[in-house]
Formats: sequence, C-alpha cells, structure tokens
Amino acid sequence: MALLLLILYLDNARAVQLYVDDEVDLRVYRREVLPSNIGNNTNFLMLRELKQGQLTLLPASYKRSLKAMRESDDAVCVANRIKTPERMQEFLFSLPVNIYLSRRLYQHASDEPLDKRVLNEYGEVKSLSHLFSHYRHALLVVAPTVSYGPFLDRQLEKVSNENKLFRDGSNYYDTMYHMFRKKRADFLLGFPAEIYRHQQQLPTQYRVYDIADAPKYVIGHWMCNNTLKSSEFLQLFDRHIRRVYQTRDFYDAHLKWLPETAQQKTKIYLDEVLGKLMSPAF
Repeated sequence: MALLLLILYLDNARAVQLYVDDEVDLRVYRREVLPSNIGNNTNFLMLRELKQGQLTLLPASYKRSLKAMRESDDAVCVANRIKTPERMQEFLFSLPVNIYLSRRLYQHASDEPLDKRVLNEYGEVKSLSHLFSHYRHALLVVAPTVSYGPFLDRQLEKVSNENKLFRDGSNYYDTMYHMFRKKRADFLLGFPAEIYRHQQQLPTQYRVYDIADAPKYVIGHWMCNNTLKSSEFLQLFDRHIRRVYQTRDFYDAHLKWLPETAQQKTKIYLDEVLGKLMSPAF
C-alpha cells in the first residue's frame, strides 16, 4: 500500500498542473459534458492527444493560478491566454491553440445608438477613452486580471475606473455577460463567439460596434510558468498541436460555434495563422 501511494505521489508530481477557472470547461476536460465553445473544444482536442497522467486538472481562479505559477517549481499552466509583452517576460507560451474574432463593443438595443461624435466615418468607435469622455456616467463591465490583448489593454488603461464595473474570480466570462444582460452595465467588450453562444440559449437584442484600428482577431495559447519542466512539456505540447492543426476537428472546433456570418471570416484568419506556423521557415 505504501509503495502504491508513493508511485501515485511521484506520478502526480511529474504531471503538469493545468489550472482551470471555468466550471464548464473543467467538466468538458474531465469528459463529463460535451464541448460548448471554441475554447473548451480546442483545448479538449489537445487534452485528448496527451497521455493519461501527463496532466492534472485543478479548479482555481486565475489569481490563484498566477500565484502557483510564480511560486511552484512544478510545471503549472493555464489555457486560453493572449500573449502580451508583460506576460512574455515572465511566462512561457505554447503555439496557438485557438483563434477568435476580436472583441467588439456591445450595447443594449433598448438604449439610444451611440452619438456620431464618438464614431469615425466607418461607424467604428474612435477609441474607448473618447467614448467615455462623452458618456461620462456609463459603465463597462470588465475583468481586472484578464488581458484583452495589447491594443485594448492600452485603451482600457486610459478609461477611468469610475466607468468600469469590475468582475473577477471563476467563470468571469459568463458572469460578466449576465451582469451586462441584466443592465448592470451599459457596455460589454465581448467575443462574437461568446455572445452568439449566450444568444442561442436566451435570445437578446444588442447593438454592436467595432473599435477603430483593433486587430481583426486574437490568438489563445497555453501559458506556463518558466521552469525546465514547463519548457519540456511545451515542446511536447507543440509537437502534438502541429498534428492537430492538420485535422478537420480543429477547424470544426472553431467554426461550429459561430454564426454563419463569422465562419468564413474566421476560416480565412485560421488559414492565415496556420499557413505561417506550418511553413518550412517557421
């Protein structure tokens, strides 16, 4: 019995720890429910590739995950993270795991359309700071520990905290959306795929605006602490994902969760990203 416990302990110590801050994602990864969005579907494909015992799933908030990544000598990772200059100085990243059409600004359809003075000639919001200098008492629901990508992160820094309704902790994507839907906030920066998923369950009318000069898409990676164990794991992970890129399942994991209007655009961007990754020069 003691020998068995020692073996189990050593196996767990060697396993990479994947911290998961979303209850639905955790159930998908444990094969308790079917995938339900781009993020948990693409990550499920990768978990299916890894051998049993290579990974330990741990439910935890993102804050707790960061603490573990900074303090543990073991390999600790989180999924669905955007590369930012600050994160790249501290952590290691996998090859791309998923791609999303960039966040757009959602407004309640029952509110007055945005004043033309905050929009450019193409009907895009000139900038978030310009928006909130006009709508001084409006609220945008945000998650403080989440990166919205370098472009939007810089814009959000220029928006007063008085215009932000903060929501953090586990399942923040869903809780932010529901706070917005219940009109506790005037605006939400949401992924089209995320909004589409919620509208399939409870149809709601919104008005949507692009942000001027925002990137057309963002890429999600696995982000791990900077240890030798993590580096070795990510080399293995990247070998697996290069095979996954070449499967129909990988494309389906992106496209089937999107409205038809977004599918073709996403496929074009996927082909663009994967074409670079699979080129001999990469």
